[in-house]
Amino acid sequence: MQMKNKKEYRIILWTIAALAVDLLGRVMADRLALPIWCDSIGTFLIAYMAGPVCGGIVGFTNNIVYGIFVDQQSVYCIVGALLGIVVGYFAKKKVFESQFRTMTLGMGLALFSTGVAVVLNTVLYDGQSGNIWGNQVIELCIDKGFPTYLANLLGQFCVEFLDKLLCVEIVYLCIRLFRSGRARKQAVTLLVLLVMAGVLLQKENVQAREAADYDSYVQMQYGKEEGLLSGEANDIAQTKDGKLWIGTYAGLFSYDGTRFKLLQNIDSVKNVNCLYVDEEGRLWVGTNDDGVTILINEHVMNVLDEENGLLSNSVKSIVCDSDGNYYIGTTEGLSQVSLSSGVKVTKSYKQTQNVMDMSADGNGHVVIVTERGKTYWLKDGEIVQSPQGFMQDKPLRAVCFADELLLTATEDDQIRIYQMENDQMKLVQTIVLDGIEEINSFYMTEKNEFFVCSDTGVAILQPDGTYETLNTGNFTSSIDNMLIDYQGNLWLSSSRLGLMELCQSSFTELFREIGETAVVNTTQKWQGLLFCGTDQGLVILDQNEKSKVENEISDLLQNIRVRCLMVDSQDALWIATTGMGIYQVSAANGTYRICNFTEEDGMPGTRFRNICELSDGRIVAAGDYGVAILSGNTVERVFSAENGLMNEKSLCLLADGDSFYIGSDGGGITQIQDDKIAAHIGKEDGLSSNVILRMVVDPVSGGIYIVTSNGLCYRTPDGTIKYLKNFPYSNNYDMICDTDGTCWVLGSAGIYIADTTDLVADEKTDYLLINAKRGFRSSLVANAWMYREGEELYLCCDSGVVKVSMEQYDMTAKSYRMILDYIYVDGEKYDIDRVDTFRLASDADKIVLEPEVLNYSMNDPYVSVFLEGYDEKATVCLLSEMDKLTYQKLKPGIYTFRIAILDGADGAVVESANYKIEKETEMYQNWWFKLYVIFIAGLVLIWVTWFITRTQAQRTLLKQKYELEYAKKQIQMGNETILSIARTVDAKDSNTSEHSFRVSEYSVAIAKRLQYSKEKCENLRQMALLHDIGKIGIPDAILNKPGRLTDEEYAVMKTHVTRGGEILKDFTMIDNVSVGALYHHERYDGSGYCVGLKGEEIPLDARIIGIADAFDAMTANRVYRKQLDIDFVIGELKRCSGTQFDPKLVDILLSLIEDGTIDVEKLYAKSKEDK
Repeated sequence: MQMKNKKEYRIILWTIAALAVDLLGRVMADRLALPIWCDSIGTFLIAYMAGPVCGGIVGFTNNIVYGIFVDQQSVYCIVGALLGIVVGYFAKKKVFESQFRTMTLGMGLALFSTGVAVVLNTVLYDGQSGNIWGNQVIELCIDKGFPTYLANLLGQFCVEFLDKLLCVEIVYLCIRLFRSGRARKQAVTLLVLLVMAGVLLQKENVQAREAADYDSYVQMQYGKEEGLLSGEANDIAQTKDGKLWIGTYAGLFSYDGTRFKLLQNIDSVKNVNCLYVDEEGRLWVGTNDDGVTILINEHVMNVLDEENGLLSNSVKSIVCDSDGNYYIGTTEGLSQVSLSSGVKVTKSYKQTQNVMDMSADGNGHVVIVTERGKTYWLKDGEIVQSPQGFMQDKPLRAVCFADELLLTATEDDQIRIYQMENDQMKLVQTIVLDGIEEINSFYMTEKNEFFVCSDTGVAILQPDGTYETLNTGNFTSSIDNMLIDYQGNLWLSSSRLGLMELCQSSFTELFREIGETAVVNTTQKWQGLLFCGTDQGLVILDQNEKSKVENEISDLLQNIRVRCLMVDSQDALWIATTGMGIYQVSAANGTYRICNFTEEDGMPGTRFRNICELSDGRIVAAGDYGVAILSGNTVERVFSAENGLMNEKSLCLLADGDSFYIGSDGGGITQIQDDKIAAHIGKEDGLSSNVILRMVVDPVSGGIYIVTSNGLCYRTPDGTIKYLKNFPYSNNYDMICDTDGTCWVLGSAGIYIADTTDLVADEKTDYLLINAKRGFRSSLVANAWMYREGEELYLCCDSGVVKVSMEQYDMTAKSYRMILDYIYVDGEKYDIDRVDTFRLASDADKIVLEPEVLNYSMNDPYVSVFLEGYDEKATVCLLSEMDKLTYQKLKPGIYTFRIAILDGADGAVVESANYKIEKETEMYQNWWFKLYVIFIAGLVLIWVTWFITRTQAQRTLLKQKYELEYAKKQIQMGNETILSIARTVDAKDSNTSEHSFRVSEYSVAIAKRLQYSKEKCENLRQMALLHDIGKIGIPDAILNKPGRLTDEEYAVMKTHVTRGGEILKDFTMIDNVSVGALYHHERYDGSGYCVGLKGEEIPLDARIIGIADAFDAMTANRVYRKQLDIDFVIGELKRCSGTQFDPKLVDILLSLIEDGTIDVEKLYAKSKEDK
């Protein structure tokens, strides 16, 4: 009874364990998305160990339990139960004792499960298998045009086939594992391989800057018209991604360099007072009535207000100390906030009401300034006394820690700079900045400069205490805060005026520095001053002082149109005017000597456009009515229509060696040599037009570039004219050619940068264009004459003089930040980032990308956008022209959205960003799924091939077994037949009882000594048994005659050999069986019968039977005599050796007698027993 209880107890434990194995296997298969169920191993094991009932119970229960969590599972309890019962039944039939039968059972279970499951799935689940791999096989088959029912069948079979074969094989291996050491090792190896196969089938799833001339920065003001709706800006901040954030009373704006965006969907940032960006890149937004909102990429992470412990919802300032504690300054006091274990207020300081400004250092100090100017100090979160040496004699307005320095601004606009040492303050310097009143904040740059923002403007305070006021034009009221963005541009926020950007530019607008605007016709440096000719006279600039200079020259030319300025080799300034002729100005001892050349002096009119100096020092002046050569104080010669000048209205001059060229307004070019007209060049010579605006010598090739009214031409050194028709622009004004081959072509479009080799070759080339999109905001003036000083150009523009360097003309920002925070999928907005691949659902139709290039510079760079995998080539456009990108009908696969900023000069990538987008494919479209299908198909093919081969082999073995058994029976029947025949013969001859049996034994003994094979020995035995079969045809009277036979009788007796040969000639069961019957009475010397063969002519088998027959005849009892004595027999054998018997066989027989192998007495006894 106790043993029975123990057995029941074990069965219960086994059942529970089997159920756990099934559930764990199913959970693992689902978690790893395996192409199997893996929920039948326990069922099959318990069915093998405890029988069909336990197998059915576990199979049923595991599906019910798992069905609690997965809706589609419970219905399969029927399949599970039937599988357990079937396996338990066949386990009793010893199926698991054979690998072949085990795998056959697995296939049977797979087919059975497939049939039942497909019916259930079709009725209940629209044919879906419940396994992702099976479902994908179904989709693949349907995609390939298979009928739905067949697709469902194949999908289910792929899962069931692999699952059931794997499960039964694991059971088979477990059985082998616990039976023998060797089998255990093999089982473990196979089990490891199976586990590895299962794993393989898892679903595979701020730099230091040079000193900056801020006054040269281009200023742009932003207000309502530019999109800053409220027209004011209380604060400005920049997050780590480079995006700017502007806090206004209208709410929080973001700015990417192109447009302002109001965050309307965030209710807690409607009225913004202050902004703060922490080290993690979070944006803290302090509002006027909604507390603090913490943002990351426009997502609200937390909101902190009075309900969370904040002293007031009106926030004025935010700062973080060196310990990571945040301080929120409100109208009701200061709140300390911690982010550890969630955002929460950890301490309040109610005595610090109406906080206006705060700053923190790296040593745990926080200094707070209230609206009344009172100062509070915190050290490690506790209010402490002000450090020794800190002066509190005046109310403060602003504070700023900078390394070991502390800057404070008092109400009377004193700036005090303290040095902090060992928690003690040392006043280093006190400064008052002229024109700076009501200081609001400080901003420290990487160069340790301090920008001082005030209600009356901005000043820049240097570390040495010197300062200068930043020229911000009319933007001087209520400047509260500022920052420098990642591209080096300055941003000023004003609570009255809005926002101003001061942007770096290669182009310095000199007239802006003096607050004037004018159309400039000519520029020239002389006597350390820059002279600028305008339509209203002469503007003289002192660049060092950034001021306008007025003197007797400017007074003299007031309201006179100045067309050209030139300084000759004697340092005299020449001035060409419209209406007042030519002026020569010389300077000596601080005074000017002015000489005027007019018609009275022989000049051809008073309207002049250009002046140049010849190689001999003479001066040439070109005007509307001809050209004059001046030497000293006299007019030496005049060229006009009267002396051969085809067109008197001259626009330009070019001195070249001992000659000079005159470019006219419609008459082409006239060459003057030796003060005579030497040649004329016109359209007939290759010019594109006879209106000549400029002629410029190319220092590289030695040729001359000619700027006409409709294009560019080139005159080679040998005088050939070439029209440069492939240059992309025709309305050009001037050219500047450098010795390095660089050519600047100035025109109404801007400035084209070209290489002289490309120009002369006249090939189609993309030339870099410098215009407003690259920082050159002014327009060049036609027929103007600019001044060049080294690499510096003083361009004549419609707004004044613009200075630019030919070496640093392209200050295109080399740093850009690109953001793609969101992607719109069929109208729905989703987050996207560079790190993680964005997963696009397989049914997604349209995606919209809105990349942002955060560019705050004057440049309008080229942007390249390319969706790799969709676009054939990249789309290149100007940043200002870039719009949202829409893509439709993307095929499943992996795409890379590439956005890059290009260098317009050569298309090189300046900055780039990549975003991965993966449109989910149907799993069956992946290469590895195709491998899975191939694997399953191959596995099925292998199994079918193995099953057929194994079945055929078993059939062949069974057939061979039957044939072998039949052959054995036939042989046995043959042996029995032969033995019966032999006994019949012996029975007929009473003299030879058991004679044939003994002859066969003697013959086989001799044959073995002759190394006969086993088969030949058996053949010889049967041959010997039938050697006297011919006696059947001998009359009994002769056979059994007791006396001596007569000659006639003996003759009849001798015929038994021929009769035997005749009887056995068609007997095919024994090879050459007739030989023994026919030749066993032949004698070695040839005296035997019936043929008379001798020696080796007698077949060996016949010779063996012959000697064995004679030996038995001598040793056997006969009717007519008793057996002979053995010694006599041996003597007879020796005597007859070589005559009757083969000598070799005689020796063998004698040795057999001698060693006892042949014992006549025993043989007789045996024959009697057999009988």
